[in-house]
Formats: sequence, structure tokens, C-alpha cells
Amino acid sequence: MCTPVNNVVFLKTHKTGSTTVANIMYRYSKSKNLKVVLPDCEHRLCWPIKFNKSAIYHHKEKNTYNMLFHHAVFHKQNILEIIDNWQTKFVTILREPFSQLESAAQAFKFKHCYKLNGTSPILDQLFNFSDNDLKKTIKSQKTDPYGAFNLTKNPNAFDLGFDPWNDTTEYIETVLKSIEKDFNLVMITEYMEESLVLLKNELCWDLKDIAFFIHNARLTKDVSTNNLEKTKSRALNWNKMDVAIYDYFNKTFWKKIKNSGTSFQQDVEKLKRMNFFLEYECATQPKRKNEIAASILKTEFNVVENITELCSDLQIQELNYTSILKESKN
Repeated sequence: MCTPVNNVVFLKTHKTGSTTVANIMYRYSKSKNLKVVLPDCEHRLCWPIKFNKSAIYHHKEKNTYNMLFHHAVFHKQNILEIIDNWQTKFVTILREPFSQLESAAQAFKFKHCYKLNGTSPILDQLFNFSDNDLKKTIKSQKTDPYGAFNLTKNPNAFDLGFDPWNDTTEYIETVLKSIEKDFNLVMITEYMEESLVLLKNELCWDLKDIAFFIHNARLTKDVSTNNLEKTKSRALNWNKMDVAIYDYFNKTFWKKIKNSGTSFQQDVEKLKRMNFFLEYECATQPKRKNEIAASILKTEFNVVENITELCSDLQIQELNYTSILKESKN
């Protein structure tokens, strides 16, 4: 039998499904009454500045915490100064770089930030620049309020604490080795259920701990390119460090699954089934309770919590639970 891990650093990356995972972290911290690193800068730990103690809400010297799961630029040494070091696990999540860039371009208003006034889609305009002009355009917007400057050039590398502009082969190799050394698990957005079962196994949590509803997904998708092949090729070459990071850890991801034993796929299917019944049950709350769904959740998945509260927590937005956590600290 393993011991459940209560000390977890989840490094949130942008437009990767990380808010969905952070909700899981929030619910676990609440259920175990754990101490959470809270941001002094709204819902971010003063991102895009590298993490340090000054980013923590009402931090006192010698305070230590169990969990960190708000946006931060990774700095392991600074994090270890404030996290209870016993059995701490580090995890993060990656997404296929082009789809991530498409999502970021719309969510963080690249068109506005980079003053793209043409009628062509956002990424077509952006990657119509030469590399030098694109670099100048991006670096001219260092103070934009949306963070587009840091999310247009190798955004995952940036969030993970590396120089996104140094994409030499030697540096990329150093980056890959460093991530592999620092993180116990790198999840993959496109395989969320598989990622979360790996997370459950890594942290020795229960299946019910990783129940999830998708957060921050766009219901509509603007066209980001009319010339997919050309623009995608440019974008992936432009963000080749993130491509290398994703490709490398996508391979390690599947190796972990291969070595996870016969129960792994069963757990994936159980997670899907549990989420289905939770979505059904929560859709009927608070008007009426579905006895069949509630019974299945209790008997199959040991979901014995107050279902109304659980439904609320599954759907709560990051800003809201951050405010709740801050109020409880005051």
C-alpha cells in the first residue's frame, strides 16, 4: 500500500487544460484541509515574474505550504523554500503546440495586442511577418495586459522557467533533461483521462479525487488561419522548443502508461463512467436528485460527500475558489 501524497506542486501552463487540473487540486486541498500557496496578484502568483515569496498572499517568514496550483513561472529552488519538502511531487501538463497557440491567440487577444488590423485570421497575419519582424513585434508589447508577449514564443518553456528565445539544439537538450529531473509527471492535454489516472497513481489518490468537469473550454472557435499547412509549419518552427518538449514528454507519457499494469485502462474507463454520472447528477441539482446516479456514485466510486457541495466544487471557477481560500486565511 502506498501513502497518499499531500504535498503537490502543479505548474499551470496556459491554454492546456490546466484550470481543469487545478480544480482537482483545489478540491483535494479542501478535503484534506491543506495549506495552499495563494497569489498576491489576483489569481496568478505574479506571473510572468519568476516565482518568489513576494508573490504569496499574506506570506509570513518560515510559513510552509502543502500545495501550489496557481499560474507561476517555475523556479524550483524558490518553491522548495516554502513547500513542505516531505514527499513533495511536481507535476505539469502540456498541449500540442499549434492548437495551444490557436487557443492562446484568441483567449489573450493577440489581434489587439499586436495591432493586427488586417482582415485575415490572426495567425495568418502574425506569421506573415519575417522571423526578425515577428520578434520585434512581440518584444514591442512587453507591457500588454494579457501576457501575449510571453505566450507567443515557446510559452510552455517560458512557464517552465526557461528562456523561450534560446532555441539552440544544445539549450533544448538541457531543457529536456531539466524538466525530466524536476517533474515526477508531465501530463498531456489530449489524453486527459489517461493523464489523470497517471496522476492518481503517482500521488496515491483515490479515483474519486480526480473526477473532473472541463474548465475554460471555448464553446466557439474563431478561424485562426485560412492556410493551415503554411501557417502551422511556420508556427511550429517558430516554437520549436515547445515542439521538442511536447514530443519528448508525449513519448515518456506513453511509456508510463505501458508500464502501469493491466488495471490502468480499467481505471480510465471507470473515470469516464464516474464523470458521466456526476455530470448527470449535477445537471439535475438542486432541482431534484437522481437516486440511480447517486446510488451508483456511492456504491461504485465511494462518492459519499454532500452531492450538492461536490457539484458546486466541480464547477467552481478559479477566481471564486481563490477568493474563498483567501477569505479563509484572513
